[in-house]
Amino acid sequence: MSINWKELEKILSELPLTNSYIQKVTEHSYNSFTLSMFSKEEKAWLLYIEIGSQHSRICKTDHIREKSKQSQRFTQYLKAHIVGRKITNVHQFAFDRALCLTLSNSEDSIKMFIRLFSGPGANIIITDMDNKILEVLYRRSKRHEFAGEYLDIEERKNEGDKYFEVRSYPQEITFNEFIDKDESKSASSDKKEELVKRLREKKENEMDELYKSLERLKERLDNTSGFEQMKKSADLLSSSIYQVKKGMSSITLQNWEDGGETTLSLDPSLTPNENLEKYYSRYRKDKKSYELAREEIEKKKEEIDERKAYWDELLSSDNLQKLKKECEINGQKQIQSSGRVGLYLKSNGWDLIVGRNAKENDQILRSNIKGSDLWMHTRDYAGGYVFIKAIRGKSVPLPVLLDAASLAIHFSKAKKNKKADLYYTEAKYLRRIKGAKTGMIIPTQEKNMQAVLDEKRVEKLLGEKQ
Repeated sequence: MSINWKELEKILSELPLTNSYIQKVTEHSYNSFTLSMFSKEEKAWLLYIEIGSQHSRICKTDHIREKSKQSQRFTQYLKAHIVGRKITNVHQFAFDRALCLTLSNSEDSIKMFIRLFSGPGANIIITDMDNKILEVLYRRSKRHEFAGEYLDIEERKNEGDKYFEVRSYPQEITFNEFIDKDESKSASSDKKEELVKRLREKKENEMDELYKSLERLKERLDNTSGFEQMKKSADLLSSSIYQVKKGMSSITLQNWEDGGETTLSLDPSLTPNENLEKYYSRYRKDKKSYELAREEIEKKKEEIDERKAYWDELLSSDNLQKLKKECEINGQKQIQSSGRVGLYLKSNGWDLIVGRNAKENDQILRSNIKGSDLWMHTRDYAGGYVFIKAIRGKSVPLPVLLDAASLAIHFSKAKKNKKADLYYTEAKYLRRIKGAKTGMIIPTQEKNMQAVLDEKRVEKLLGEKQ
């Protein structure tokens, strides 16, 4: 179980935090880290931090934990901004599982707030000395906990109705040692159960979104299913076009199929042939939309079957490493934005979306892109799609185009050459190729540009990803 405020008080009393230097940050999962510390008295030692779980704690540790294969945005920030700093002050909030570390170097001081909760209030927040937020582990908009906001700090006046005490532990060891060993053991014993529980939730969320997407496609199919009737109306009007006069708002014609009468609406401002073309144009448009929706429905059903099979196999597995890996991916997705596919980046106030493979390209194109959004891709090289979300009334500036170009090269087979020809166009000019591979499209109109891969641009963009 996670520690209470009394136990946090005990842990802090045993830790040589004040005047210790932070030498290294190691990420283990999206919510757990080890800080490599150094002090004159203690020399080298390790500080373990875990939040947002039933084993939330901060304690000295001798346990070398597995390093995460992927480094999230917050970890990169910690490595850049807290490594090398000295802890000059430690403050525990009254009657609470929260503390604040003041971190200083020769230039300035910053604060690191750590809330050791097991629920949604858990967080690690970096601020300046005026409590302006610089970075957070979890961006929580309802709490106004994101960069640029000021942290609202409120200390409890009492411990409430509950009475807390330090749990009993062997006196031959420190409480830090007890917590580290006891919680690590507990975490190991219930690891699979916890992982499976989290993954079941992820499965349910994902499958729910897939089924909702399928229902939306079925609605599209229903809305365009009248294209055959539209064709009949167009043919009927064509056979009696000599009866149509400009200025008419409707015409009633005898239906040759059943002998009944059919009334067709007309645009009085159009000529007879223009009204006829309007009917045929509507028929062609609805037919195309119907066929596309039907094709997408089949693909969506295949995707649902594939994902269901994947989850069934995963949840029946005894491979803890495999389960853990999927949970870590899940945690990072939640930080970015739950349910989104691809990379979501910012360039000079413009939103960029990057598809890194054919599947992501296809999913982004189907769910996140409007006709006015800009699409970019490397010419003659396989790779990801880069989309620039349109801003009404504004043209995409050159720096944003160059950012998108570097990303397109970086996520393509042109990366080795460091340069490439690219083409780009508005998404409304993209056409799918019937029977082609997933994500395959062709532009009907395009502009061309040559670009050189700027790795610094890419590093900056990826370091600031949403």
